[in-house]
Amino acid sequence: MIFLKKENWVLSLIFTILSQGIFSFVLGYFLKVYKKDAWYMRWQYWVISSLFLFFPVVIVLTVFLIQTACQVAKKLDVPGASIYTSPYSWILCLIIPIIGWTLLLVMLFYIMIWSTVMIYRGKGEKYVK
Repeated sequence: MIFLKKENWVLSLIFTILSQGIFSFVLGYFLKVYKKDAWYMRWQYWVISSLFLFFPVVIVLTVFLIQTACQVAKKLDVPGASIYTSPYSWILCLIIPIIGWTLLLVMLFYIMIWSTVMIYRGKGEKYVK
């Protein structure tokens, strides 16, 4: 919960940069964005992707990271929720080569950085107990 306080926004920024965005999982835990009946809670998805060796596991983890980062950004009231919470914008960026892939990274960086900005603005304080 310490990461959601306004005065500790620098810690959130440092951990986001050092972990290359994986810190969104920690913020997702503190903001309670995980649901018990969601796809990522089913062990079958993880086992099946593990059976196909390394590449599908990376895809499943990336999708889980993007979904968690989007839910964290939505809880912290990051502007543009209609764009980054829609799966169609992510799929469209993934399908279109070069330009779409660049926009995919830009959109991911946008929600990661703006989540930290919204913590700085105090939007995470209402989730601190």
